[in-house]
Amino acid sequence: MLHKGRAQAKRTCMLDNLLPSLDLAKAAVVACLGIILILLARVSAERRKRDRSVTLVHEKEGQLKSLEQQLQEVEASRDSEVLRLQQIEASRSSEVLLFSEVTSILGSMQECEPSLRAAFNRMLEILSIDFGILELGEKGRLPVLICLGVEGSLLETLEQIRFHGWILEEANSKPSPVSFEGYQKGRHFRVLETAQSLLSVPCKVKARRIGHFLIGFRQPHTFSEAELEGFQFCADQFAASHEMHRQLLDTRELSQLRHDYIANVSHELRTPLTTIYGYLNILKSYPPHLFQEEEKQRMFAVMTEECQRLIRLINNLLLSVKVEQEDFQGNTSLTPMSLGDVVGQTCRFMERELKSRGVELQVDIPPGLPPIEGNLDLMYQVFQNLIANSIKFSARDPKIRIVGREDEDHVTIRFSDNGVGIEPQAIPRIFQKFYRAESQASKHPGMGIGLYLVEKLVQLHQGQIKVTSELNKGTTFSLAFPKLKTAQRLSQRASV
Repeated sequence: MLHKGRAQAKRTCMLDNLLPSLDLAKAAVVACLGIILILLARVSAERRKRDRSVTLVHEKEGQLKSLEQQLQEVEASRDSEVLRLQQIEASRSSEVLLFSEVTSILGSMQECEPSLRAAFNRMLEILSIDFGILELGEKGRLPVLICLGVEGSLLETLEQIRFHGWILEEANSKPSPVSFEGYQKGRHFRVLETAQSLLSVPCKVKARRIGHFLIGFRQPHTFSEAELEGFQFCADQFAASHEMHRQLLDTRELSQLRHDYIANVSHELRTPLTTIYGYLNILKSYPPHLFQEEEKQRMFAVMTEECQRLIRLINNLLLSVKVEQEDFQGNTSLTPMSLGDVVGQTCRFMERELKSRGVELQVDIPPGLPPIEGNLDLMYQVFQNLIANSIKFSARDPKIRIVGREDEDHVTIRFSDNGVGIEPQAIPRIFQKFYRAESQASKHPGMGIGLYLVEKLVQLHQGQIKVTSELNKGTTFSLAFPKLKTAQRLSQRASV
């Protein structure tokens, strides 16, 4: 028991000795924990500080990259602007060169087509255009067709595409049946295989279109605004040059017509007067008993014929001036009249001239031909000019046939002869004032106003005139006039 007490006391003493050491250890642990917490707090603060620094660096780097990108964009924009300015400068230089070259060529050459060809070719060269077609002229007057680098069939192709409404599309590689229409379509499209970009520019003079030009590239091309302005300038220059040459040609033709007109009028007046004057001198210079009655009658017949010719000539001259006056139609009185009676009166008046020329006259006009509304004197002038024209251009064994017929609304009179005929190329111009066919001008003198008056007077009577002719076989003039009731209806419509 004593031993157990001593051991317990000893343990109690040891425990008492250990308590201070435990307190010291506990204090040391607490201090260590405090230091660790402080270090952790400092590490956390440093870490947060470092994270903020990294974030700030990233932000600065982003801002720097944004500034670099903006700088690159500014530099690219500057380069683009410099390039645009260079292109504008080059375009202006080419425009100045184009304007200068085109106007210089058109102004230095006197012939129409060569000057237009040279100027059009120069335009294609300056603007580096692969091919072009220039087409100018209206109503067949001074036509110009210039094809450079391409066949003229391109125009036909484009016209066919427009007319048929075909759509340009990619070629179909799959085999399929081909109709004739499809073959024609493919044939036309093959012409466009080398034409990737096309542009048509109208050529106008004071808003009046007189043609156009077509230009194209064999590679895809975007037309710039400067190019379009240059094309329009060239189109205006081409149109103005063509119009100037046409007016110059018209002036020359008019001057020649005036010269020929004066010469022809002088000749036409002198010829009958000379004949009449000569026969009067013969009758005056010799005693009457030296002439047989038959000779006198022949002289009087010739003088009468020449007087009729002179009267017809003077009437045509006076009438050619009147029909061009604005109030001529309003001052012309129209009354019901029979064309058969007018034809008969005209044939009786010209009977002597027809016999002297050996002309066989055939008249086939029914007696009951309906009347028309017209002016007797003017219609008489129409028929007289047509018969005189047939006599002038008669051949051997001359024949003139006058036929009258009617249909539902019109009365038609046809004058046919077996004379020398009219060339096909001259038929569209025979009703022009002062016009005379070149092949007949020297053989058959005249003033070129007879048929001009015929057409004007027929139109005054609301009629129509047509001509058919064959060389060395003859000519037929067909005049169609509305019947009296039809003419009155037309007059009422015109006055409304």
